Amino acid sequence: MPMPRRTIYSQTAAGGVQLASGSDRWHLYDDFVDLSPHSASGKLVKFDAALMPFVDDLSRGALVVIDMQNDFCAPGGWTHRSGLDYTRCRNAIPGVQRALRAARAHGMWVIWVYWYNRGDLRNLGAPTLYSFKHSPDQKGIGQDLDHGPVLTEGSWGAEIVDELKPLMDEDDIHIEKVRMSGFYGTHLDQVLRAQGVSTLFLAGVNIDQCVTTTMEDAYFRDYNGVLLEDACATSSPDYCQQAVVFNAKNCWGFVTDTAAFANPTPFDRNVISR
Repeated sequence: MPMPRRTIYSQTAAGGVQLASGSDRWHLYDDFVDLSPHSASGKLVKFDAALMPFVDDLSRGALVVIDMQNDFCAPGGWTHRSGLDYTRCRNAIPGVQRALRAARAHGMWVIWVYWYNRGDLRNLGAPTLYSFKHSPDQKGIGQDLDHGPVLTEGSWGAEIVDELKPLMDEDDIHIEKVRMSGFYGTHLDQVLRAQGVSTLFLAGVNIDQCVTTTMEDAYFRDYNGVLLEDACATSSPDYCQQAVVFNAKNCWGFVTDTAAFANPTPFDRNVISR
């Protein structure tokens, strides 16, 4: 028997519009987006988000925690020693804690993504090194500070901050990266596909650098990206975060907060209200 034709922008049985034509298709309605219309697992929920609430299967999601490391978020770390306000990065810690508890309750994978450079720095080219060392006397990646080399394998600066260590689990997935994006040169994509993860809830620092590039790369690979705004932070000026939030909800996916992430509404596809 031939497979039914899946026409992009066709009308769904419930009066929505179909986006894409494969197993990753969405159904768009006036008041929400269904990210998993093919799912029948019984774990469907609706999350409040901008620009639109969305429905998804909890078993398809993962929490991705990015760069919550001493060099960015702890006193004496790289951000602090560079003259930037590391306390602004620390603002993400309570939100990440809430997100971790919610992800555990949902039964989602937790994925820790972090800078973990080789000691000899052979993995880094000049453009990346320059982006963090704009003058000869500025300490760059791999150079020594009070606690050891910056963002280097095995260093204090590369460790996850103490406030989050108690919330880590031995089954969590760890992805070591050497660029801003968690996808570039890592096995994050393979891990996500192997575990059947399609929707990424993103948290961490810096929202305008490593978080946003990871979200963009996820978008380019057709993952469903959800930015947890109150679980992200940056030492950059406020307008940098505001620009990321604007683009996240208008281009790359959705924006929500940890309260909405923790408390979605059970969804029955057979009762779609208007």
